[in-house]
Amino acid sequence: MLHRGFFSHAAVLGEGTTDGALLEGCAERNGVNLGAEGITFVDVTGRDDLLLSHAICSAMCIPCHVIFDGDAGLEERKRGSVRHLDRENRREKKEAAFEQQARKISGSNADLLGYLRESRSPWPATGSASVYTVCEDNLETNLGETWPSWGERKQQLIDEGEGVSDKNAATYREAARTADSDPPYVLQAMLENVRGMVR
Repeated sequence: MLHRGFFSHAAVLGEGTTDGALLEGCAERNGVNLGAEGITFVDVTGRDDLLLSHAICSAMCIPCHVIFDGDAGLEERKRGSVRHLDRENRREKKEAAFEQQARKISGSNADLLGYLRESRSPWPATGSASVYTVCEDNLETNLGETWPSWGERKQQLIDEGEGVSDKNAATYREAARTADSDPPYVLQAMLENVRGMVR
């Protein structure tokens, strides 16, 4: 999918399709067509490919903005998923694996931010800068906390048969485009930072 960004004025690199769908929905509600401005969203299919994809685009002189999840709450969510297990040693083994995964993610966060010439924070706070946007935990947690009308609109679309449950790009985009309230500050800042790459 990276090749989609090769003929753009600027590329937005995300871990999955819902990141781009949310960005496009926020743009459309403001009357902005990112494609017409030469900005392409690229789903790199996972956090591990963000750094390499950015390096390739940068080598081709394509400005990039990276969207990623800090996953600060991942370990606790995973621990919660095994609390029902009966055998203590089986639970302990899984929890040890979750701790190892959290360490890997914190290192990945720091490496990516360091590569982007930002402060090497292992657990960055939610925010948007000129070259990246990050959610402290994940996109869905952030939306639930900061944009409840988006979640309500998403559920309405699903209930009316016009949306799909789980992570569905079209549903995320339409909910962002038509939610009753404006997007939270971080999403508005992301849109401005993305558009700033081609100004």
